[in-house]
Amino acid sequence: MPLSWLGVKHKAIEVQDQGDCICEEELDRSADNVIKCRRPGCEMQWYHLACVKLQQKPHNWTCEACKKSDGG
Repeated sequence: MPLSWLGVKHKAIEVQDQGDCICEEELDRSADNVIKCRRPGCEMQWYHLACVKLQQKPHNWTCEACKKSDGG
């Protein structure tokens, strides 16, 4: 039985565009008010700008958790 018949394929595509911030509220990764940590393997990856106290998206932004884990 193909996965698309069960709706799994559609659900997987939908989940790729959404994630959770440190605030634990759902976010839309394509929205202008979100930012992604540049570190590969970042546990959270996506954040609302307001939740990380940013007004604009800086280039090559790294979240605080990754900064701490890198010793910086």
